Amino acid sequence: MGGVGFILNLAVTVTLHEGLGASEELAFAVALAAVFCFSFITGRYVIFAGAAGDPKRQLVKFAVSSAAFRGAEYLGFLILHTLLATPYLIAAVVTLGASFFVKFFFYGKVVFVEDA
Repeated sequence: MGGVGFILNLAVTVTLHEGLGASEELAFAVALAAVFCFSFITGRYVIFAGAAGDPKRQLVKFAVSSAAFRGAEYLGFLILHTLLATPYLIAAVVTLGASFFVKFFFYGKVVFVEDA
């Protein structure tokens, strides 16, 4: 989920910026939204055994935690790219790479679990 989401995020970011002329900031924000949808579906049905839990409850937990993670990722991207003038692809790779492991363990232990 993380590896494909990582590639999807970069592909959407580059396509929107390089191909369609969107700003780096807008391209990265749209990519984060696309990866949100992809991540919930693959997390619930492919990666974790979460299909046994309540999908509505998992979606709420996923949305809240994902919003926090995505917000932190976007802030990290803005700090690296906009404030520190890091090239946008490097900023995206560093930001997404740093959050990968934290999200994986959090989703597996908190979100995609059977209901108690």
